[in-house]
Amino acid sequence: MTLIKRIFKILAVTTLLSSANVFAADFLVNTTIDDSGDYVNGAESKYGIDRMNVSSVGDLVTVDIYTNFVNYNKSTSAGGKNIVFGDLLISTAGSSDYDYAFVLSEGRSNSYKNNSSWKEKDWDNDGTLTKIDSTITSETYHNYSSAVGSGEVMSSGTDIKDGSWSVTNYGKRTGNTDLISFSFNVNGIDAFQNASQLAFSWGMSCANDIVSGVANVTRSVNVPEPAAWLLMLLALGFMVNRRNKKADNFSA
Repeated sequence: MTLIKRIFKILAVTTLLSSANVFAADFLVNTTIDDSGDYVNGAESKYGIDRMNVSSVGDLVTVDIYTNFVNYNKSTSAGGKNIVFGDLLISTAGSSDYDYAFVLSEGRSNSYKNNSSWKEKDWDNDGTLTKIDSTITSETYHNYSSAVGSGEVMSSGTDIKDGSWSVTNYGKRTGNTDLISFSFNVNGIDAFQNASQLAFSWGMSCANDIVSGVANVTRSVNVPEPAAWLLMLLALGFMVNRRNKKADNFSA
């Protein structure tokens, strides 16, 4: 085999192997779930949730929740327990049967009310994407207090991947709704990669307001450049030619 043929053979094999990744599909989700104007058990100024934004960059999913509750986390109680942030519940079937959750591992009970200068400030915290074994309702968590709402707010299960969450307390300085943001990577998790819809639910532990809804998952296929197409066709032609020559030699 001449040097040129050897080089072309290497190029052909490399092109065919890399072509498997050329058609890889990106995990895409971009949805806003409106929660404004619905019923709130208690003061809207304390517990109201405005909306949830779900987006992704590659396999990194970010869920932003705009709520008044950031400023009141742990500042009040029910059933003998402080009212705190709940977990982000997720269904890879796009239903209310939640099979994953983003669990807050640190900072759930921190108070964000006292921001002396009322300047925007971020708190970054650790969390974990978890495969749910069971969920905890607001009634159970708050010892069946009559002051709480109804709904699933927390979970327990098997840790899958580390993630992060942050809180932004805009407070009186701007008058804007505060923000709690969750980020986690779904790369290699088949339940997410094969999902056509994802359902999300979040609320404070008392469930005085809960935002929930469905986000559609789409996938963009990376189409090869013309040069890549040409290399792939040449590689296929080379391999077909080699096979035909081997078949001719065998029949002779």
